[in-house]
Amino acid sequence: GTADLTARYGIETDTGARILVRSDTLRHGPPDVLAALARGEAVDPGRYYFRTVMRFEAADPAVSWLNRIIAIARGAREKNAVRLDVFEVL
Repeated sequence: GTADLTARYGIETDTGARILVRSDTLRHGPPDVLAALARGEAVDPGRYYFRTVMRFEAADPAVSWLNRIIAIARGAREKNAVRLDVFEVL
């Protein structure tokens, strides 16, 4: 019932800056909630735990400040996507 995931992926800003993202994620919840997520059903994110720690690598000076932070994200699994609300740790 617990997913412990590591992901590496690239994103691109509207201005063309490329950023490599590394995420370490933990997701768990009651079996019925996880089954509903697996079926692609909409589930209130408050019914399960989905958090990720994020680090970034960016060469573009406009976003190079990301190289010096750690972020925490609260996640929500949607039918065809994952939504992350990302917060810089201060």
